[in-house]
Amino acid sequence: MKKYLLILFSFALLFSSCDFLDKQPDDMKTDDIVWSSRTEVEGYLANCYAKIPVHNLHQDDPWLGLSDECDIPWSVYLTFGINLGNWNPSSRFYYKYADWYKAIRATFRFENNVDRCRELSDSYKTRYKAEVKFLRGYYYYLLLRQYGPVVLVKEEMPNNADFAGMPRNTYDQCVEYICTMMDEAAEDLPWHWMDDTNNLGRPTKMACLAVKAVVLNLAASPQFNGNTMYADFKNPDGTQLVSQTYSEEKWKAAAKAAKEVIDHAEEAHVHLYKNNVDGNTEEKFNPYKSCVDVHLKAWNPEIIWARIYSGSTEAWMIHTAPGPKNLGGVGVTLRLLDAFLMKNGKPIEDPSSGYVEKGWATNPADTWNPNKRDISTEAGKKGMIDDIRNCTAYGHWAGEWNMFANREPRFYASVLYNKRVIPCLPNDAAKRNYHNSEGQKDGLGRVELYYGGVSRGSGSYTFFPQTGVLAFKRNDPMADMFDRKFPQKYNSTYIRYAEILLDYIEALNEYDPANPDIKFYWDQIRERAGVPSAFEATPEIKGNQEQQREMIIRERQIELNMEGDRYFTTRRRLLALTPDQGGEKDDRKYGDGGRVWGFNRNGGDPKTNNFAYEGFYERTAIETRVFRKEYLLFPIPQEEIDKSNALVQNPFWGNN
Repeated sequence: MKKYLLILFSFALLFSSCDFLDKQPDDMKTDDIVWSSRTEVEGYLANCYAKIPVHNLHQDDPWLGLSDECDIPWSVYLTFGINLGNWNPSSRFYYKYADWYKAIRATFRFENNVDRCRELSDSYKTRYKAEVKFLRGYYYYLLLRQYGPVVLVKEEMPNNADFAGMPRNTYDQCVEYICTMMDEAAEDLPWHWMDDTNNLGRPTKMACLAVKAVVLNLAASPQFNGNTMYADFKNPDGTQLVSQTYSEEKWKAAAKAAKEVIDHAEEAHVHLYKNNVDGNTEEKFNPYKSCVDVHLKAWNPEIIWARIYSGSTEAWMIHTAPGPKNLGGVGVTLRLLDAFLMKNGKPIEDPSSGYVEKGWATNPADTWNPNKRDISTEAGKKGMIDDIRNCTAYGHWAGEWNMFANREPRFYASVLYNKRVIPCLPNDAAKRNYHNSEGQKDGLGRVELYYGGVSRGSGSYTFFPQTGVLAFKRNDPMADMFDRKFPQKYNSTYIRYAEILLDYIEALNEYDPANPDIKFYWDQIRERAGVPSAFEATPEIKGNQEQQREMIIRERQIELNMEGDRYFTTRRRLLALTPDQGGEKDDRKYGDGGRVWGFNRNGGDPKTNNFAYEGFYERTAIETRVFRKEYLLFPIPQEEIDKSNALVQNPFWGNN
């Protein structure tokens, strides 16, 4: 009897997010038809890619809305209920479990049948099989980081297989299998696609090595490396799913894997992005522009693996650009705001940092007007706006709140604070004045986030940041958010080189805190960010494992903010459980339960408030979140537990 399978016809779907595994095909095709045709085979390969999540305002995943760096106010997002503690194994929140197993099965089916296609050369068959091995390992990585140890299916199973009798594999076995898939895939993939740009977005050797490094960093972390909290996390036969013995060797393996990426970076054309390299050698190095553009320039040299997806970054910008024309509601918490360094590289809590909490800045940054524009004239204002939009001018202006003064370039590349000139509007005075209240229409277009401010749109609770600070990262300053015009297509970036450097120094610090590589590679990140070395700005941390660990985690918080890393870092390092002690302000650096802090968004009188209203800047708890120890992992969906006597639930969730 002929078997039928699903197939979609356009290879362009390689970069789509269609739900191909859940839909019925328009017409049914036999195995012989599918596997004999190059077009059909490549269409099936495209289907294997389709369940990779897209950063579409992180609607496909919850990592921003559940982290301590971000507030997403829309109740239609499932993070809203999770943060209130209103979920359980039956909730189906961000239910990816079955989809990723379907995608894994598709990779086996492809690998087992592609050799039947006579229209494909042997070299294509070899490469395509390597691609699906990468995808298989990557889907298992996605399962591992969300659900913990899972059932490893290592071959295409018949439809009558006894899935109900398959228990979970140990965490270490899952890690080993993912690494094996990456090693095998790397053998038959190129280092890069720079010579064949039509294939950009496909995996490479470098992507394989990078995924392996990320997985080993996760496995070495306290959540899965001797975590006695998981002592009772066992299969029905008593198999311990997470090792109860701490192993320094896991950190060594993580460091070795990250260093392998670093060692091959030059061969793979990978390095930290700077605005004055790769064809832009006539430009002067600009750390602010570099930090902005690394997230906007498609296929820049820092990207290890990414994909183009139309509408992804555009949706993000619509929800981070201020109203009333847009839906700017993605709020930056004061915890993240406070994490950013001063321009001298010192943390704000350092008495020698120069940080001032309150009052108005009397002097502007030395980078605020590099072209000496006369902003009292219309021509000068237009020129200044152009400088801001092309990232030539940045930093605080005189008259802005002191908290925002003299901060590092990554601060200005990441947040849009009250009274700052909105970058992503054209230099048209009328369009900019549309965003300002009477008496403040000066043609510059400053963001008004206080109670009664124009940037709060029509008054909707959700269309402004509840924290009083708006996310700006990945918001293209050259876009026209008045008319929603975008100048380019954007990447969804999954791994970039800075993350690998941070993984490497983090792992080294856990077993060799005096290793000179820590400073060498950490300094590369700091230098691109335009701030002094951590060992110059805070020399007291040198060689001190605990202090270096704290500062490295902070560096991750800053460098990788709004990229999804913070959620996993605080969980894998068991920091998300840090309790709220109930003080008058947020003294914690970690903790996903308790109060979330922002500015006094509803202070004062909306009829008379303006930029001079100081009460807006009072630190205020804007919401209270629930976080319990079971939340360190998502629950296995209850419907999956109900299907199998061998499948145990994640720790502390229970089986009901």
